[in-house]
Amino acid sequence: MRTERRTAERRTTRLRPAKLLGAADGFLCDCAVVERSASGARVRAFAPVGRVLPETLTLYDEVETRRWTARVVWARGAELGLAIEAAGERVSDADRHRIAGPFYAV
Repeated sequence: MRTERRTAERRTTRLRPAKLLGAADGFLCDCAVVERSASGARVRAFAPVGRVLPETLTLYDEVETRRWTARVVWARGAELGLAIEAAGERVSDADRHRIAGPFYAV
């Protein structure tokens, strides 16, 4: 039997488009948020994540136009488990356009 270790109830998000960002909101890869709770998220990356990702990164939800500081807790193939480190913040229109840049979400 599997023990639930989450501190907050998770909810399925129907593959919300998102981006993983590094330092200074630098683009790492497009992803989809599979599940999210107040304390974490499970995301599916749309780029090989075999390369080393920073331990702490930013999860940017394109639908809500919000970002959260998060820590990578686990990785299995293209899926990552993230622990949300801080409350999400709304992204300004200028930041939203800068983050989108030449990239796109699937």
